[in-house]
Amino acid sequence: MYRNLVAASVLALGLAGCSLGISQDSSSPHSEFKAPVAFKDAYDTVIRQSNACLRSADNAYRVVADLNESAQSGVVRVLAPYSDNEMTRVDLKAAGAKTTDVRIVVWGKGTWDAAAMRSMQDAIYYGLVSCSSYMPLDPRPEVRPKRDLPN
Repeated sequence: MYRNLVAASVLALGLAGCSLGISQDSSSPHSEFKAPVAFKDAYDTVIRQSNACLRSADNAYRVVADLNESAQSGVVRVLAPYSDNEMTRVDLKAAGAKTTDVRIVVWGKGTWDAAAMRSMQDAIYYGLVSCSSYMPLDPRPEVRPKRDLPN
C-alpha cells in the first residue's frame, strides 16, 4: 500500500513536471530588445532581479547563471525544483560598449508571467530591481472624435 502511494506521488510529480516551464514551441511569452546598458551591468541586474522576484515565495526555484566573458554573452535561468525545467530564461549578448541584446522568455503562468517579463525588462533598462513594473506603457495613439459635418 505504502509503495503504491509513493509510486503514485512520483508519477504525479513527473507528469506535473512535463507541463511546467517554458514551452519548446515558442508559445511562451517572450521579448527581444536592445538595452542601452553595458553587458556586464545588464547581466548583474538580471541575476539580482531573478533572485529577488522569480524564485517563488519559498525560494524553491534555483537561479543558474552562465557567463562567457570572452564572448561577452550570458544566460540566466530560473529552474523548477526536481525537474530543472526552465521557468524563465534571459539571454544576453554585448552589442557594443554600452548596448546589450536581450531575449527574455517566461513560462507565462504564476510568478513567471508577462508582468514578470516586463519587470525584468524595466530592471535591465533602469538598473533597479523591482518585482512590479511602475513605468507607463507606450502611449496609445490619439483618437480624434468623429464630427458630423454640415451638408
